[in-house]
Amino acid sequence: MGVQFTPATEYSQVRVSEVWSLFREDFPLTQEMPPLPPTFETFGLPQGGIGGPPINLRAMPEHSRYWFISTNEEELLQFQPDRLLHNWRKVGNKTNEYPRFETLIGKFENELRTLENYFSALAPQSLKINQCEISYINHIDIENSKSAQDWLNFIHFNQLDPDDFVIRFRRIISNAEGKPLGRLIYEAAVAVTPNNKEVVRLTLTLRGKPTGTDINAAIDFLRYGRGLVVQSFKEITTDMAHEKWGMVS
Repeated sequence: MGVQFTPATEYSQVRVSEVWSLFREDFPLTQEMPPLPPTFETFGLPQGGIGGPPINLRAMPEHSRYWFISTNEEELLQFQPDRLLHNWRKVGNKTNEYPRFETLIGKFENELRTLENYFSALAPQSLKINQCEISYINHIDIENSKSAQDWLNFIHFNQLDPDDFVIRFRRIISNAEGKPLGRLIYEAAVAVTPNNKEVVRLTLTLRGKPTGTDINAAIDFLRYGRGLVVQSFKEITTDMAHEKWGMVS
């Protein structure tokens, strides 16, 4: 889960160690990464094509993105001057248990408020959040690429026998008044695990603009997004998959 915001006044990359110190107790490891480009879901305007390269209009030098990583490496914060994201992942022998959404959203809200307090100490200001996103990434075991259609009901190969595939599509999500509030992005591709097991990597992402620019509005958007992603996962997976996984109706 993550938010994008207007870069804070008086912040510069030389202060990144101060930001890390805010979270260092829980995230003592670091890694430097290339920055994520600004991302906005817009409506009524050309999107530049699915998967097209972003156009970067920023004149200022790009700042790095930093990963602040927990000791067991299963949780990490991603920070750059206009982003904060919190990720959970399976690591090691992949048996670590997902801590559930309510635990993670509570942590993320506290992290956002900690960052906002730090920025407000640099200059009187609050976080001005302009986009939110929440993603669920699932690895589905398959026998071969064609057998993916037994698990995902939007795949129909008929007589084809594909070696692999990549599928990406999007749909607009509207509010109660019929106005667009974001996009739900579906991505499915064949991948191979380190032990040479074939899986489908299925990613569902909701991205859009919250109803306000403050943290409360962002958390509301992420909670809504989580419910929509869970519902959509059930809609695009087959009855056979639900039976195998023991999903309750």
